[in-house]
This record gives sequence, structure tokens and C-alpha cells, in this order.
Amino acid sequence: MATIVVPPVTPSPAEDADALLKAFQGWGTDEQAVIGVLAHRDATQRKQIRLTYEENYNENLIQRLQSELSGDLERAMYHWVLDPVERQAVMVNTATKCIHEDYAVIVEIACTNSSSELLALLLALVSTYRYNGDEVNDALAKSEAKILHETVTNGDTDHGELIRIVGTRSRAQLNATFSWFRDERGTSITKALQHGADPTGYSHALRTAVRCISDANKYFVKVLRNAMHKSGTDEDSLTRVIVLHAEKDLKGIKDAFQKRASVALEKAIGNNTSGDYKSFLMALLGSGI
Repeated sequence: MATIVVPPVTPSPAEDADALLKAFQGWGTDEQAVIGVLAHRDATQRKQIRLTYEENYNENLIQRLQSELSGDLERAMYHWVLDPVERQAVMVNTATKCIHEDYAVIVEIACTNSSSELLALLLALVSTYRYNGDEVNDALAKSEAKILHETVTNGDTDHGELIRIVGTRSRAQLNATFSWFRDERGTSITKALQHGADPTGYSHALRTAVRCISDANKYFVKVLRNAMHKSGTDEDSLTRVIVLHAEKDLKGIKDAFQKRASVALEKAIGNNTSGDYKSFLMALLGSGI
């Protein structure tokens, strides 16, 4: 479930565009007015506002936002105003420029979207059409659990079979395979992948993929908790999870976070952020703070 709150009756795109223009004018930007509009409009409404703003005022709304805002708020708002597919493409493109550090971004997007969403986006894991239903072939699950075990125990660093299985099977089928692996081998596939050196980085990336597929909420709770570590806040990771999931499944992530961390996600974020950036994230979380 999504967390953003869109009023049942909203102003027209022209009225919203006008409100944004007024927020940009005068001495300094009225960031709260910008948040009040854009954080409470869905993707379709935001696109209409962008088009109307450009038509009425002959300037690009995204570029104007980038010039009016700064810091974490500017980066978060930039991604939020983009169309969802465009947003993910931008994030993946950025991640590919520093692949050794940000491969997890690619894996997250590849493994937590539906086939129809992925067909509009990427290659590799996302290039194959993945069945989204709940039907499971138990014999196939058992057979491929054996293949995974042989791949891992043989120290095969190219992980060809593992990539094939993870990249083509449905979420339900993969969870059945992972369950067979755990029951037969007494350990999870993610733990099995931790053993042995892997200079290519495949094992780490594949563990991320498996975690995203088997329990996406649990995975993103870990991302969020790591982003709010005592050593400092990772605003990029925090922004990525909130912005990508606010219109999709952030409610489930919030519930899982509360259960795991024994504290509300809103409170945790409130303790680790400040100012207009904090207000924007809280709005996307559906909080009145």
C-alpha cells in the first residue's frame, strides 16, 4: 500500500502550477508551499502539473525546482517529480557509473518491480519476462534447489545457473526453491553465498537479489536501518527507499520497520533528518509532522 496522502479534491494542474510559481517568487523560496503541493499529488497529477507549468510559464519545472531548492531536499524532490519509470532509469544510470558501490540499486529495482514495469526499463535481470502469478512447480523447485547447492558448493564464481534461475523464475517459484534449499541443506541460500572469496562481486549482488525476492519488506527495513546508523545518515539511501516506494508499498515497509526496530519509521527518520527535507519525507510517509 502507498503512504502518500492525496486529498479527495485537488486544485487543477493550472492552479497547482500557479501555486508553485508563487512559492518561487519573492525573497527566498517557500519550500513548505512546494512540499504542500507536490508531496500530495500522485504521479499522474505531478506529470500534469509539469506539463501545465511549462506551457503556462515557458520554463521547465524540474529545472526551476533544482535552482530553487538545495541539498537533500533538492535531490529528493528531483527524483519525486520524475515519472516513476524515468526516476528508476535515472537512478540505475547513476548506479552504473559507480557499479562497485551502487550495484544494490540496480538489484533492488530489478527484483522488486513487476514484469510490466520492468519491460519499460532495463536489461540483464529485467530483460526476461517474469511470470507474476502464484503457481508453483514443486518438482522444479526441488530440482533447482539442488542446482543452486551444486553451484554454491563447487565455488563456481561465474554463477551462470544461479543468475539464470533468479533472473527467469517467478517470485513464488523462487521462494519455493529457496525453501527447498533451506530444508534440504539446513541453511539459507543467502548464507551459503557468503562462503568463499568472490572477486567479481557476484555473490554479494546475488544475495541482495535473493533478499529482495524472498522478503522485500525485510530487505528495505535493513536498508533503512543502515541508512540511519549512529555513524551518520545516508540520505541517498533514505531518499531512494521513500521516494521509490511511497506510491507503491511503503506501508508494508513501515509496518515491517516498526516490528523489527520497535520504533515507528516516522520517528526514526524524524530523529535523523531535519528542516524541509524532513518535512518532505514525512509528507511522503503520510505523516502530519
